[in-house]
Amino acid sequence: MIAIVTDSSVGYSTAEISSRGILSVVPLNYQLGRNLYEEYASDRNGNFMPVMAQESPCKTAQPALNNFIRTFTSLVERGCDVICIVLSSALSGTYSSACFAADQVGGNICVVDSETIGPGMHLLVDEAVNMVKCGLSFKDVVKHLESIKKKIGIVFTVESLDRLIAGGRLNNQKAQAILNLRPVFVLKGKILFRRNARGVRERLEELVSLVPEKARRLIVARCGEGTDVSEFTRLLHGKYPAVNIHQRVLGPVLSIHVGEGAFGVAYVVKE
Repeated sequence: MIAIVTDSSVGYSTAEISSRGILSVVPLNYQLGRNLYEEYASDRNGNFMPVMAQESPCKTAQPALNNFIRTFTSLVERGCDVICIVLSSALSGTYSSACFAADQVGGNICVVDSETIGPGMHLLVDEAVNMVKCGLSFKDVVKHLESIKKKIGIVFTVESLDRLIAGGRLNNQKAQAILNLRPVFVLKGKILFRRNARGVRERLEELVSLVPEKARRLIVARCGEGTDVSEFTRLLHGKYPAVNIHQRVLGPVLSIHVGEGAFGVAYVVKE
C-alpha cells in the first residue's frame, strides 16, 4: 500500500483529510507572542487572526523532527510505501527535516519537494492521492509528481510587505522599490516579484493575466475571512468559464508570512 504524507500548510479540513483515506498530515509550528502552537486541519486552528494582529513576535517553524519520524515509522511498520510531499525547500527547512527522518526510519520513503506552498500543495497532493487510488505504482506516482509540480504555480498580492520581510521571504533591497504600491508576486519554488500595480483594478487584472490559458484547476486563497475576493473570482470565471474555482482561507502559518488582506490563486495547467 502507498501512503501519502504532507505538512499542514496544505490547508485541508478534517473532513478532507478523512475522505482521502491514505493521507497523513504533519503539523507545522508557529508562535504568537509567548505562546507556541501546532497548526492543525483548517477547521481546528481557532480564530487566530485577531491574536496575530495583537501579538509579537509572530513566527513559524518547520515540523518537529520526531513528528516525521513517528509518522514514517508507523506507516512503514504497517507495510506502507511512503510518498511525503512538503512545502518548497526554498522557503522552509521542512524538506530537509523530512529527508533526515526518512533516512533514520528506513523503508521505502520518497520525500518530494513540492516547490510550492498552501493551495499549490493542495493541488499536488490531490494529484498524488488520485494516482494512488487509480492503482499507479510507487515509482510511477513519484515520476508523475515531479512532472506535475512543474505545471503548478501561484500568483498573489499582499497589502503590506512587513510580514514577508520580517519572515525573510523577500529581499529587503528589492522591497524598498515597491513600498506604497500594490506588488504582485509569482511563486515558482521561491517568491519572485513580478511588478507593481497602480490601483485595485490593475492589480486584479495583472494577477489574472499571470494565470496560464491552459489552467485546469484553480484555488483562490485569501488571508482572513474578511478579505474580499469576489471581484477577483469573477474575473477568473470570465477567463475560465469551464473551470470550477475553489475557495480557501489560509491557515496560521502562511498567514503569518503574508498578512491580512493578502490573496491570490493557485493553478495547475493541462498536460
